Amino acid sequence: MNPHKPKTTRLILFIGIIVFSGFLNPANAQLYNTIYWMQGIPQASYSNPALQPNPGFYLGFPGISSLYLGLNHNGFAPQDLIKKNANGNTFYIDDQAMLDKLDRNNFLSFDFQTDILGFGFRTKKDYFSFNITERVGTRFGYSRDFMRLLVDGNDYFLQQSIQQGEEIPAELGRLSLDAIHYREFGIGYSRQWNEWLNVGIRAKALQGMGNVFFEKTDLNLITRENNYELLLNADLLVNSSLLVELSPLDSIGTDSYFEIEDDDFIDYLTNRQNLGLAIDLGASFRISDKFSVAVSLVDLGLIDWKSDVENFRMRGEFEFTGIDFNDFFGSENDNSFEQLTDSILDIFDVEETTNAYRTMLPPKFFVSAAFTPGRKHRFAILGRGEYYAGTIYPSFTASYNLQVAPMLGTSVSYSVIHWNYNNVGFGLHLNLGPLQFYTVLDNFLGALRPHTIQTATVHFGLNIVTHYRKKVDPAAPSFRW
Repeated sequence: MNPHKPKTTRLILFIGIIVFSGFLNPANAQLYNTIYWMQGIPQASYSNPALQPNPGFYLGFPGISSLYLGLNHNGFAPQDLIKKNANGNTFYIDDQAMLDKLDRNNFLSFDFQTDILGFGFRTKKDYFSFNITERVGTRFGYSRDFMRLLVDGNDYFLQQSIQQGEEIPAELGRLSLDAIHYREFGIGYSRQWNEWLNVGIRAKALQGMGNVFFEKTDLNLITRENNYELLLNADLLVNSSLLVELSPLDSIGTDSYFEIEDDDFIDYLTNRQNLGLAIDLGASFRISDKFSVAVSLVDLGLIDWKSDVENFRMRGEFEFTGIDFNDFFGSENDNSFEQLTDSILDIFDVEETTNAYRTMLPPKFFVSAAFTPGRKHRFAILGRGEYYAGTIYPSFTASYNLQVAPMLGTSVSYSVIHWNYNNVGFGLHLNLGPLQFYTVLDNFLGALRPHTIQTATVHFGLNIVTHYRKKVDPAAPSFRW
């Protein structure tokens, strides 16, 4: 390091990474609702490895065969916060309506993934597939009390304490952040065991590259009745494995900076020390000629983080009496902010270690039933659940799939996602010879009605598809008694 260059404090970078990651908003919350039964698209099997795609061979264009972007919020929609007055000509902020829409625990997430390489092929009753996928995601979890503290300040909790006759803390313990970047190497296999049963499995090796993980967040904020002072009780454990070092936090006030070389990025992208494993399982069962059910469990796995690991454990109590903004921003005392942060670090017991840690992928499960009255038509319902931070987040989808011909298939869906009812999805694949283009959206109305949006996803790509087998009309008897 060059001590003469301007200083960038590690604490500022640490907070910046947390805030930037949280509100870009991992942790792999992909919504595969509309695409679930679109078997004309090979990537539909990502939601259930047992459902074999219609083309007997596919090869994805590197980097653009499966591009996925997803934004997901189970809290409030913009229309819950920003409203029109009775005349409809002005807007106002209704923060209490926003608070009423919140659950006790909420999250905001952003996901991106792209297939670096993907292909698959069928041999009679067996189907094999392979993918290398880059995955990036963040998930910011927060409690209702956290938002209430921002909106109402500490007066709400003080009044609650007076009414209850005891101190009522603001529960901030669900404040969390998971941010992750990893590469997935997947090998899939499915088999049509007989006329009525398909089973599938996808084994995945994971190569972790970057991570921020709030392993423990026990935070309680109490307002003292006599003077409105805030007392924060904290037990916080944050793990990280990043391109830059954040430790030591007590370097605030020293002349230091972070310098990242080109080789650092190369080492980051080729890092093989943070390894993990995951598995997808699926099955489909044909009850009759027209009815079938399918179940799947995906992303059941973990990553062990061992490279460039840092752990920050903060425990203690901090009494915040306020800030004199004249001093804080005055030229006579340029070190007010550093004095405040120094006092926080001095009061709290901050332990910085480099212990390896483990993160779990948030598993997702799907249960679906389909009615296929003819070769071209399929009606389906789908229930989806995602397990994260001790809570299951559900969604439900009804869809109609039309397979006009091997070259053209569409799907229209309606979903209830985190109890938001404004999600109309659409999917399309179009084959021009062996070249296939597809796009799937779980809420295309969000672009037309952005004030209702809580979920927005787009999944599209380019494949080469060939070797379609002749479809049998499922409405025709397949066996006799």
